[in-house]
Amino acid sequence: MGGCDPWPLQLYLWCIKSQNLENVIESIRYRRHIISYQTKLTIVSKMSSSLFLTLLLILISASQGCATVPEKEPDLIQKSCAIIVGYEECVAILRSDPRSIKATKVKQLAYIILDLCIENATETLGEIPKLQEKYSKHDQIEEALRWCVMAYESAIKDYFRKAVDQLGTKSYREAQYSAHIGGALGTSCEQEFYFQAPVISPLWPRNHNLAVLGLVAEGIVSLLRLNESQL
Repeated sequence: MGGCDPWPLQLYLWCIKSQNLENVIESIRYRRHIISYQTKLTIVSKMSSSLFLTLLLILISASQGCATVPEKEPDLIQKSCAIIVGYEECVAILRSDPRSIKATKVKQLAYIILDLCIENATETLGEIPKLQEKYSKHDQIEEALRWCVMAYESAIKDYFRKAVDQLGTKSYREAQYSAHIGGALGTSCEQEFYFQAPVISPLWPRNHNLAVLGLVAEGIVSLLRLNESQL
């Protein structure tokens, strides 16, 4: 029995028992290790299968969802703005007015955008006296502000409102030109500050907004000319 042979009988029996006990313990440890390893493999295998099935179901569900949900048809605003310069600005401006959402014709959008031009210019005209008071001791800035008063008054009366009347008579070429000049007067006001004084214009955001509104208005009105030529 290996290392137990030369021992006395009593010790020999004890040695055998001890070795058997150690063998049993080692056997138990080995079998426990094997069972634990096999269990882990089984758990991992089940988890892998479950994870694979879950991912497969997600992919199938996503593909079915994509197949069943149709793409949204572009509305009048998107279709109109896609043809002119400044698509993102055009969509944002028109969607800011609830009337545009309900519009069914391009001509309705043209009236709305011109109305927004008039509203913007009128608000700016109301703010200029406050700036004149603030910059009363700055001769060059005050001079630029006086020029901007005339520019905004002309934009409203001589161009944007005239463009509205020209839409009514279907004078689309003239209405397009009026919208163009009305918006350009915002840029002219801004330039006046650089001519008079090399400082940041206190009307910069408003001048920029009017120029963008005029550009969008010009573009929308041009669609009426395009549609008319295709009749």
